[in-house]
Amino acid sequence: MTKRRFAAPLLLGALVAAGCGSAATGAGTAAGGTASGGGGGSGSCKIALLLPENTTPRYESADKPYFEAEVAKLAPQCKVLYFNAANDGSLQTQQASTALAEGAKVMVLDSADPLSGAAIVQAALAKGVKTIAYDRMTGGPLTLLATFNAIQVGNLQGTALVGAMKKAGDTPGSKVVMINGDISGYEAKLFKKGAQDTINASGYTIAADYDTTGWDPNTAATEMTQAITKLGKASIKGVYVANDTMAGAVVNAMQQAGIKPLPPVTGQDAANDGLQRILLGTQTMTVYKRLKLLADDAATAAVALATGKPAPPVSGSEVNQTGNEVPAILLTPIAVTTQNMKSTVIADGFATPGVLCTGAVQAACAKYGI
Repeated sequence: MTKRRFAAPLLLGALVAAGCGSAATGAGTAAGGTASGGGGGSGSCKIALLLPENTTPRYESADKPYFEAEVAKLAPQCKVLYFNAANDGSLQTQQASTALAEGAKVMVLDSADPLSGAAIVQAALAKGVKTIAYDRMTGGPLTLLATFNAIQVGNLQGTALVGAMKKAGDTPGSKVVMINGDISGYEAKLFKKGAQDTINASGYTIAADYDTTGWDPNTAATEMTQAITKLGKASIKGVYVANDTMAGAVVNAMQQAGIKPLPPVTGQDAANDGLQRILLGTQTMTVYKRLKLLADDAATAAVALATGKPAPPVSGSEVNQTGNEVPAILLTPIAVTTQNMKSTVIADGFATPGVLCTGAVQAACAKYGI
């Protein structure tokens, strides 16, 4: 586990570089992935945004548009070169090379693979380009990390799971299945640790524990089926699932196995389908990460590095996989249940009743005032 250091808020001003020079316009492209120009800029300054995958809806529907809009607001002269790696570290390496060749002066990287991510950071630095790790830590001499407190995410998930199991009358020793994310990533390890610490402290037993490569929902469904075979349907009293996309697959696997009622199930990302399952009672909670705040902070920092504008404060620092101490912006996640859905994701406009409250979910929305 990596070392974590925290300090009073600091300014990132010491890291702010000179403004971008002129460069040829045009978006980067790479075979097999997605790439586009955004942010409304003329191309006199270029900022690369490299996101890891498009299986989880948030990246295309939230992170990308939020980031592009904030760059356009702060620095109309800056152009965002956008790439999505489709969960392929090798492809992301190609995309990073394209971004550098296109003249990117700052790179914002949500790494598809920690090992290739470190090489991307090194390659960027060799060209005088600073890299901001976005959402996920990666190796290499990073300039900044912008993310949510990952230990807190796991704590929130574990606390909600334990609370729901206690409410159901489950006694100490009751069995929990863990369907973790891909722990080759820095944050996924911390999600797992935060949840494990809470579950273990409750006296419940983690009876089956899976680390899901690529956060793949089909793999998560297979893991859940294996856990049912191993433990028996009746003995599973709680299921920790690291995000909503996998939670949907896990719930489906349990329903196909005939488990009634379903045990408590966790999630993360406040995806629309996860919120709908919470309203219907087939998922216990999700973790809402105010992605606009994250994207805005990362965009502000990227523009600061590119143009000399004021940078956001940092919370302290963290030490990454290659031993580099990285200044960090750590935002606070929020646990969402039926009790606070209206005052969080709905109030923020992150989710809308028009999208959530359809079909079988309409009655549940009315019940909870959504």
